[in-house]
Amino acid sequence: MEYLDLNLTSTLSGVAVVLLVAFLRLHWPFRYQYIGHIFKQNPERRKRWLDASYRRNRTRTVAMLDKSTSEILSGNYELAEKYIVQGLNVCKERPSLFNQAMVHYLFYNLAFVYFTSGKYTEALEIAFRVYQRDQGMTDSLGLIACSHARLGEIESAIEAYSLIPGKRSNREWKLLCLAEIEAAKGNYERAITHLHQLMTKSGLSLCLNRTELEKRLEEWTKASTQAG
Repeated sequence: MEYLDLNLTSTLSGVAVVLLVAFLRLHWPFRYQYIGHIFKQNPERRKRWLDASYRRNRTRTVAMLDKSTSEILSGNYELAEKYIVQGLNVCKERPSLFNQAMVHYLFYNLAFVYFTSGKYTEALEIAFRVYQRDQGMTDSLGLIACSHARLGEIESAIEAYSLIPGKRSNREWKLLCLAEIEAAKGNYERAITHLHQLMTKSGLSLCLNRTELEKRLEEWTKASTQAG
């Protein structure tokens, strides 16, 4: 019976094992996304890892999330929305704790799709709800600020921008927000300066592909010429 006696060492060992299993179960499905993040400056390699997640995870919500992210990187926004909807349907059918957490990430991707598709009101509404429910998802603030700016709501855009933490990981979002805010003010030259800074960093951590950045450059350059 002495083998069944609990002591501090055995208790701590048991807790450690439980925590390790819980950690692996929560994070193992994201392994391809983590690896893909290493190659964020190489979009093709990043997309390959995200597609690998879809092939391996298949019916899991993380597969739909990663596949939608891959399609966003490729500029296939309608296809990305299709996978997001599939993922949300899975979350609804299987309301596990994991899937409840995944809902926020899927809705964030949906807000991003709406933003890049020019549906700024819809993007703003969804991004606001995501941030309301999980204030750890600070990328949502970037979407909120940029959507406000696109709608001409400059004060609200500046307010949302001011809430973005000054972390290095948020630098690209902050550059895009500054560009959008300056463009909304009519300061196109300043907007273009911020955009050039962003383009040297590629903008891939935002999932903005090069084509989207070049669209903004063309739009603001044309607007700057007309304003002059």
